[in-house]
Amino acid sequence: MGCLLTSAKLANNTDKIKVLEDKFTLLLNKQGNVENHLNRLVDKQIEDEHKIQSLSNENARLTKVIDSLQNACRQLANTQATDRKNISREIDKTNSNMQDGQDMLRNRTLWMGIIAVVLLIIIIGVIYRLARRIKLGDTSIDEVRKAQEALQLAQTKMQEESVRLDDKLLEMFDKQISATPKVVGTDKPDHSLALKVADEIVRIELNMSRMDSSIKGYKQLAKAVERIKDNFKANGYEIIDMLGKPYNEGMKVTANFVADEELEEGKQIITGITKPQINYNGQMIQAAQITVSQNI
Repeated sequence: MGCLLTSAKLANNTDKIKVLEDKFTLLLNKQGNVENHLNRLVDKQIEDEHKIQSLSNENARLTKVIDSLQNACRQLANTQATDRKNISREIDKTNSNMQDGQDMLRNRTLWMGIIAVVLLIIIIGVIYRLARRIKLGDTSIDEVRKAQEALQLAQTKMQEESVRLDDKLLEMFDKQISATPKVVGTDKPDHSLALKVADEIVRIELNMSRMDSSIKGYKQLAKAVERIKDNFKANGYEIIDMLGKPYNEGMKVTANFVADEELEEGKQIITGITKPQINYNGQMIQAAQITVSQNI
């Protein structure tokens, strides 16, 4: 009888051990699942951190793009303002026999000013809206690209208008030079018109050097510049080409020096011309005013 009771207890204990082993196995499986899930969460966290860093880098890059666009907008506005002032001044100084040409250019200058103001308002609006969205994190690369394309289109339109206006200005100057009477005998020549035209030629060439040759009217303007320079030479005048040339201390010029670390060390290059050097029959009648970029 005692043996039967002992056998029954052993069987009961064996069943309990089996149940405990099954529970232990189940717990091990659950622990494995929890560890796997935890590992996935860790991997997801690492991936999210990489994405956050990538977005942060992209946001910094887009901020630089916006700053660059704002600087380009300001430079464009300054260039257009200077061009309008120069053209208005030249129109006011033209002879009475060119009154019709003056009226036409004044109207074009006014329209150019209106167009410039409207385009600048649009540009500033686009930049302001984009900057706000970047700060709020609610933007995309496509939106930045669209904004860049809009700004480039506005810049192209303003450059096209500037080219058309400069072309008309050169046409007027060409007529004035042709109508200027030749110097007879010992009469002292009046160089005022020639100096004025030369200043405008250099200004136009400098603007053209910053433009894409695909701008509408660019080739026509380039031909007009060459034509009036040929007319210049025929009348004894010469515009000394200095842009992009090395500077040396022996030059008879008024120079403004600016630092440029991108130049080769020790180099001095003429990168801007406010007034060109003008020679008449081989003699200098106007000294140049230039900007020299240097790395010394």
